[in-house]
Amino acid sequence: MTGSAVSTLAAFVAPALLGMGAAAMSVPILIHLLARRRFKRIRWAAMDFLIDAERRNRRRIRMEEWILLALRCLAIFLLGLMVARPFLSPADVSAAWGGARQTERVFVLDDSFSMGYASPDGTPFARAKEAVRRLVSRVREDSPDDTVTILRMTAVDQPVAAGVFLDDTQWEQLLERLEGLTISERGIDLPGVFTGIADYLGRDTDILSAAVYVISDFQRTDWAQRGASSSGARFGPALSEALEAWAVDDRGLSVTLVNVGEKDAGNTAVIGLSLRGGQVVAGTTGIVEAQVANHAAQIRDRLPLRVSVGGRPQAAKNIGPLDEHQDVSVGMELEFLRVGDEAVRVELPEDGLAIDNTRFLSAPVVGAVRVLVVNGEPSADPYDDEVSLLATALRPEGEVFSGYEAVIVDEAELDTLGLSDFHAVILANVYRISEPAMESLERFVRRGGGVMFFLGDQVDAELFNAAFFRSGEGLSPVRLTEVARPGDPVHLVIVDRLHVALRGVSRQDDPIGIGRIPFYAFFGCQPAEDAAEGSTDQEGLQTTGRGVNVIARFDDAEESPAIVERRFGEGRVVLLASSADKEWNLWPDHPTFLPVILELIHHVAAGAEQPAEHRVGSPIDLPLDAGVFEPDAIVRSPAYPNEPEAFVTATPSDDGRGLVVHWEHTERSGLYQFVLRRREGGERVRLVAVNVDPHESDLTMARRSELNSAMGRLPFEYVEGLAGLLPGGDEARMELWRLVVVLALVVLMVEQGLAWWWGQRR
Repeated sequence: MTGSAVSTLAAFVAPALLGMGAAAMSVPILIHLLARRRFKRIRWAAMDFLIDAERRNRRRIRMEEWILLALRCLAIFLLGLMVARPFLSPADVSAAWGGARQTERVFVLDDSFSMGYASPDGTPFARAKEAVRRLVSRVREDSPDDTVTILRMTAVDQPVAAGVFLDDTQWEQLLERLEGLTISERGIDLPGVFTGIADYLGRDTDILSAAVYVISDFQRTDWAQRGASSSGARFGPALSEALEAWAVDDRGLSVTLVNVGEKDAGNTAVIGLSLRGGQVVAGTTGIVEAQVANHAAQIRDRLPLRVSVGGRPQAAKNIGPLDEHQDVSVGMELEFLRVGDEAVRVELPEDGLAIDNTRFLSAPVVGAVRVLVVNGEPSADPYDDEVSLLATALRPEGEVFSGYEAVIVDEAELDTLGLSDFHAVILANVYRISEPAMESLERFVRRGGGVMFFLGDQVDAELFNAAFFRSGEGLSPVRLTEVARPGDPVHLVIVDRLHVALRGVSRQDDPIGIGRIPFYAFFGCQPAEDAAEGSTDQEGLQTTGRGVNVIARFDDAEESPAIVERRFGEGRVVLLASSADKEWNLWPDHPTFLPVILELIHHVAAGAEQPAEHRVGSPIDLPLDAGVFEPDAIVRSPAYPNEPEAFVTATPSDDGRGLVVHWEHTERSGLYQFVLRRREGGERVRLVAVNVDPHESDLTMARRSELNSAMGRLPFEYVEGLAGLLPGGDEARMELWRLVVVLALVVLMVEQGLAWWWGQRR
């Protein structure tokens, strides 16, 4: 077939059978000829009258016989044509109407890592490349005037080939590019893919007709558009809206979905890895939580989860049984020996999709949890000093290191200190702090730091509310009212018995006696109402809206809040309504004081230096303290030393108060090393973990109804597997054999009707 106007209108799946059908047309003719018998003519006077009558009807009868013979030959030809299976392509129709309309053929190839699932039939990615090869081959054969574009879903803005005419040279080059494509470790943003297709078509105003072929494994997590409905899926705006918008103004558009995925593919994966329980201190154990998913239709039992920290193997964890399509969280107590970023690696046994069986975490390990204590009532006498007992609790005497270091300052010194070296700040009976110190403190908490408030007689409720509460927008989770001094001491009542800081001392019947500690004075507190949606600051960080939790109350008539916490940005704030010393209570004398205070500080410091979650393909922005580090850094990918290291220069942060190392080349999962130079000399190596998208691990196919909802009003063809493609691969062909069958039946009925009618008349 060619694209010229002289081309034939149709082609045949079985052209040999067409020849046999044409040969069979001679059968009625032969029968007609054999039926003609030659007679010896003898003139007879009685026949003259009949001969005259016959001459008058001879022409009409001969015409009727020729018509019947033609109908019989046509019926036999149509039967042969039906067996030959004729078809039409869009280019054939265009040529028949006097000029081909050039079509842009856009092949969109899913190269996300789920396409690498290995089975006895190969991988979906290999089948996808074969499908593209077949389809492009048919385009070259049937519609050589059309242009071909190949896009990858993970980089739809970077075409593999754009607007290629399939002459011999470009055809070979296209096959080489297609063969050289490999699977990415990225997931896909499906709405972005369809928007990218529409953007590509919109760049060239000369494109008036387009055929889009989407070749994918059609994962349900992508095509059903994850959301918050009761069934676990939401159907938002149709994916095809951008294409529908392009197809206005009489532009031609056809869409074909080619499914090359593996049906009933089972897969296990590590879909999450995170630190739990606060800041990790060198020489101690830390809690790491792994989330393991069974994306299969059968139960998986005793899956061994191998774990290493800094390359040192830890005790393996057996997981199971895991029901079908179930995920579970596994907590592991791991040893961290060195100060700095420690590489944590967890791994499941290899299966059909190996890349998501491993997950990485960079755990920041410190020599101690550094706590800045702001003393609101300092005194040379330790018994009168506000924080003397608190400092002893943080660093008790003895040979065993508590893991905490306390730096004690007064209110005035807070203005001159940078908070980046600390994990938590304690404000103990503070009268007021300056506005710059307040801004620095809020920024510190938004970025993951923690703050604890202890109240006392130096605190002014009006100043406190103006600075720290600010109608619920400030750090404080409560608004202070006035100091309560009940006639009889009040006691603690634990409300949240499962809270990490109190579950060890809040046992039933209170055997440790935390509920018997006398409190003689405290501030009345009104908790802030939880905002439905948190506000954000000028840096885009969330400030409020994370919830207020009353952990403990007093047993007075009003059940006044005693210990209250809230989230503020990425950090935590805890407020105790009484004092840190023994001026308002006798808690420091009780054995629960030390463990509860340490646990509370550990709890509020949990957000400090927590590793950020990075996905393959997303950029890394590593903040630096400009006073500590030089702007030049070295970056090493997970493939180092096989892949050379790169040099990068940090740029000023948006707020102008620090530096940011920006790195975009995260195409591999693993641990990226950032080698930083200290201004006073020496180096520090920061590790950043980059992992694959956990949603790609679920290989469940989307149902046809979900594809219909995703595609909206845009009609599309759906083909399953390579077997669904016609020989040569062009599923856009329209076979005509059904029409031929109908025509053959009509011809036979007409022939029979005419033969009966004319026979009766004769």
